[in-house]
Amino acid sequence: MSASILKSVAARRTVYALKPEFPANFKLADLQATVQAIIKDTPSAFNSQGNRAVILTGETHKSVWDSVVNSIDSPDGKKRPASVRDEAVSSIIFFTDDKVTETLQEQFPAFASAFPSFADHSSGAAQITTWAAITESGLGGHLQHYNGYVKAALGDKIPQNWTVQAQLCVGVPATPAGEKTYIENPVKIFD
Repeated sequence: MSASILKSVAARRTVYALKPEFPANFKLADLQATVQAIIKDTPSAFNSQGNRAVILTGETHKSVWDSVVNSIDSPDGKKRPASVRDEAVSSIIFFTDDKVTETLQEQFPAFASAFPSFADHSSGAAQITTWAAITESGLGGHLQHYNGYVKAALGDKIPQNWTVQAQLCVGVPATPAGEKTYIENPVKIFD
């Protein structure tokens, strides 16, 4: 069992060159079911379940990323969001619900300063788990952080108390991921 999970984690790679399509025999409903299951089962502080996600596709995907492109002044800064708009089939937007964090801070004041970090940790767990899962489905992707631009582009489509954490931009890999190198970083055991 753990070998399967480790294989999925190792297979997860950053793939920027995408084709705006889903793999054969994979549909948007499959992506939605995958993301929904991960959001449901990702651990969170005190089982608070503050992770949220939406999937952008079709015209909404294109218009949100077009808004991001148009919000950036630098021509070089426009390149990545333009490629997301034009090459990704979909974007999974990860959020944390600030009301959940604030409620925890009120209920457990001794941990109040730690709860925002705990929410970030839980969101990161949902992001990497989703990325590994979609890789197993034949999708490629890359994680982006155009958080403020994306939130502004979504406007009233999402609650104001949702903080954008990241965007996982997905599609069929147009080219394989580059070679991955590793640093020497042994895990030690202290007995």
